[in-house]
Amino acid sequence: MSRFIWAAAGVAAVIAGSGIAQAAEGISPLQPGATTGNPAGALPPPGLYFSWDTAYEFGKLKDDSGSDQTSPKLKASNVSTVGVLLWVPGWKLFGADYGAMLAQPLKYAHTTVFDEATGASGMVNTSISPLNLSWNLGNGLFVGTGVAVIVPDATTDYTWTGTRWRTTTKNIGNNYWTVEPNLAVTYMTGDWTLTLNNILDINSENTRTNYRTGNIYYLDATVARRIGKYTLGVIGNYTQQLEDDEIFGVAQPDTKIQHLKAGVMVGYDFGAFTVTARYLQALHTRNDVGVSFAHLTVGWKLY
Repeated sequence: MSRFIWAAAGVAAVIAGSGIAQAAEGISPLQPGATTGNPAGALPPPGLYFSWDTAYEFGKLKDDSGSDQTSPKLKASNVSTVGVLLWVPGWKLFGADYGAMLAQPLKYAHTTVFDEATGASGMVNTSISPLNLSWNLGNGLFVGTGVAVIVPDATTDYTWTGTRWRTTTKNIGNNYWTVEPNLAVTYMTGDWTLTLNNILDINSENTRTNYRTGNIYYLDATVARRIGKYTLGVIGNYTQQLEDDEIFGVAQPDTKIQHLKAGVMVGYDFGAFTVTARYLQALHTRNDVGVSFAHLTVGWKLY
């Protein structure tokens, strides 16, 4: 059961966005690679689970070609943390195990623009996932699906440009709704666990700025092996924005974000709780901050 203890931890973590980038107003609703390291297609046994994930995030703003953007020249160095509650009551729905999840992230952002540093901290958007289903198809194969709603309750900051409101480097979250369905496949055989998690962010318009971030697709991949009380693995993420951002309904060129990340994970089972460390290195980024992440997650079963 220990491989499930922190399942879904980090789902609501967010990337080190600034609001200055030409794409994805503020931060992307989901941190690229957030769901790596856990068997997203398989819910744990009935119970109430809690996990706490802390991440250090650093990187530079990239342009549409993937090179460092020079105007503005921006660097980010942030700390984010997220608490996740996962409830699995033991109910069946459509033949699947049922679960519900709540995640609340917080963030301290340190952003440098043209050598001028700013700092900000606050609450990131709450993620409420009332529907998570997992089918055990036998022979170690699980298929999971669900939907989360990311609520616009975060700390935000704006400046008036003379023509419209824009977010600033002190912006922490997003002032728009996101609906986030996912489809995950997990295969467990012996001490090996393989997972592919497909996630889609469907974003509404920010009515304050009249800006709409285009819908974003994420693919998180995990290959892990349990060796005694240790779990070792390789993780990766591919993120692709599917459509241009819009301002007042007008498409903006060169705004589709893209990420490619790869890294490693190591976990240890202490019995009553597990500790997992993950590192994701930014290999390629377009129209966003090319952030690398170092995560430390502690998870346990409350009852």
